[in-house]
Amino acid sequence: MENSDEIVKEIEKNMLKNRDNGLLLSDEHIEILERYGFDYRKYGSINELIYDLEEYLNEEGDSDSSDLDWVSQDLTERNYYANTNK
Repeated sequence: MENSDEIVKEIEKNMLKNRDNGLLLSDEHIEILERYGFDYRKYGSINELIYDLEEYLNEEGDSDSSDLDWVSQDLTERNYYANTNK
């Protein structure tokens, strides 16, 4: 069983935080974005970031980018639920 410090670190890594540019991202999102050369600070909206992620994924078609695909899907889903009139 993991010790409590490791559990807390994992929870904090996955917590959404409001970044300087207003985007709501976790540390894990940022780690993955940076790994692929995406600077989240240059985006003014989550839609712009999602668009660029999808463009990259469609162009690259790289099977090694499943983690980036996860980020794109996660952001798309949260954006849908946060910004769609129900």
